[in-house]
Amino acid sequence: MTLALLADLAQILAEAFLEPEGDLKEALEDLLNQGPPSALAEPLRQMAECALPGEDQAVEYTRLFLQSRGTDVVHLFESVQARGHQMAPEVLGPLRAIYDEADISVQEDLAVPPDHLGLELACLSFLLGQVIEGDPGERRRCAELAQRLVREHLAPFVKVVAEQLPQVSAHAYYRAASDLATALLPETGKALAES
Repeated sequence: MTLALLADLAQILAEAFLEPEGDLKEALEDLLNQGPPSALAEPLRQMAECALPGEDQAVEYTRLFLQSRGTDVVHLFESVQARGHQMAPEVLGPLRAIYDEADISVQEDLAVPPDHLGLELACLSFLLGQVIEGDPGERRRCAELAQRLVREHLAPFVKVVAEQLPQVSAHAYYRAASDLATALLPETGKALAES
């Protein structure tokens, strides 16, 4: 498993969880054509096959993650999932430490808190890219930061989101996205340990 493919998958998932109307079908099919291992190929194939047209996808995204009349909302903020409220310092502090050590700055004018699942996945993608192409002296540190991000933040966060999506009858596209994220994290850990 190449770190480049894992970085691309993390970026696609970041977009899926950040962009309500993101059209990722072509990118998903391109990644599928790269021949990922079966643990990743099946949820990736499901995402590609179950992609919704833009407006329908935005409606489903809103129902699942922003507001819903009939079911609970699945919160895409680690603070809410871990502590029950947004911007929990005990979540944001350690996460910002990773961002700072990686020299990543979340845009000040960004309307999304830094503990959004999509931003954490984008950070993982960036760190994996740095392990591949970054300054040779920094690659080990970036690998360690990526492992810390997965272990301390993404693994427990993705697990909770994946458990909640079936409870709110999520569309197959978003269930497949959470399955892909769930499968991506251990593959990333293995690939980093081998790098």
